[in-house]
Amino acid sequence: MSATVVQYPVSPRVSRSRLADDVSAAKKLNAHVRAAGAGQERLALVLDMDECLVHSKFQNEVEYRQSEYRPEELEAYGDSFEIVMDDGERAVVNKRPGLDRFLEEAAKHFDVYVFTAGLEAYGKPILDELDPKGNLFAGRFFRASCQQRKGMFLKDLSVVRTDLSRVILVDNNPVSFLLQPSNGIPVPSFYDDVNDRTLDSLTKVLASLQEVDDVRPRLHQLFRLADLLAEHQRVILS
Repeated sequence: MSATVVQYPVSPRVSRSRLADDVSAAKKLNAHVRAAGAGQERLALVLDMDECLVHSKFQNEVEYRQSEYRPEELEAYGDSFEIVMDDGERAVVNKRPGLDRFLEEAAKHFDVYVFTAGLEAYGKPILDELDPKGNLFAGRFFRASCQQRKGMFLKDLSVVRTDLSRVILVDNNPVSFLLQPSNGIPVPSFYDDVNDRTLDSLTKVLASLQEVDDVRPRLHQLFRLADLLAEHQRVILS
C-alpha cells in the first residue's frame, strides 16, 4: 500500500498567540449568550489524535498514520510512553503537555470522542494508554470511519452525531475540516515542545462555547475556516 502525502490546503500552523486572541474574543462574545436550557445536550468534543493530542515516533517507516509532514529528529521528551502493535512494530508516543488533566476535565463537561485518520491497530493501544479505565472517551473513530477523497482522509462528523449544532472538531490538519469547516477549531501541530500550552488555551475557548445552542456561527466568526477552505472544498469534494 503506497502512502499519499497530504498537501495542506492552507498553512497547518496555527500560532499560540492566535489561539490566545481567540480566547479573548470568545469571552467577549460569550457575554451575550443566554443560559443553557435545562434539556440542552452536552457538547460533543471530537479530538484528533496525531500531532493534536500526541506525537508518535516509529522505529521503522510504516503507514499506520495519514501521511503528512513530521520532523525526522526530535528533542528528548519526558512525558511519553511506548506502544507495541500486533505486528511487533514499536513506537514512542509523546503526550502534549497537560493532556491527562485536559482529558479528565473535558470528560466532566463534554462527550469526548477521538477521531483519527490512523489505523485502529495503531490508534487503539494509544487510546487505551490515555484512557485505561475507559471512562474518558465516549467513542473512538479510526480510518475506517473517514471518507477518502483524492488520497486524503476526511472526517465526516455526522458519524458522531447527526445534529452538528453542538459538535466541535479539534484538529491540527486543515484537511480534516473540509466536510464541516464551521465545526472546527484548528490548533498548532505538536511534536516535542515541552513549553506547549495549547491545551490551556483550548480549554478556555471550549468553556466559552459550552452553553451555545449552535457552535457553528461562533466558530466561523472566530476561525473563518469555511472561507479559508472554500476553494479547496471545490477542488477536492467535486
